[in-house]
Amino acid sequence: MKTNKKMSKGKILAVGAGLAAVGAGAYYLAGPNGKKNQEKIKALAGKLKKDGVRVVAKAKKDGSKVLVKAKKEIKVVKNKAASLEKLAVKTLKSLNR
Repeated sequence: MKTNKKMSKGKILAVGAGLAAVGAGAYYLAGPNGKKNQEKIKALAGKLKKDGVRVVAKAKKDGSKVLVKAKKEIKVVKNKAASLEKLAVKTLKSLNR
């Protein structure tokens, strides 16, 4: 029985797109306007946090089912933000070497 050890074209494209996104993010955060862009990201994160608090407050008024859904959505966004932050820190550390 033969096994196919080649990667599919879709996987190759996905890996390439991921690397391009990491490179673009690193340039955005560490490029010529890096400090200004970092401040924009901080402002956006603050705005997202305020929006999340507002959603939870509204959900408390509307009922428990909506609150549970809102908490799940906020948790997903929080996890994505944390993973992006870790990636940005890792990328910046690798650029500073």
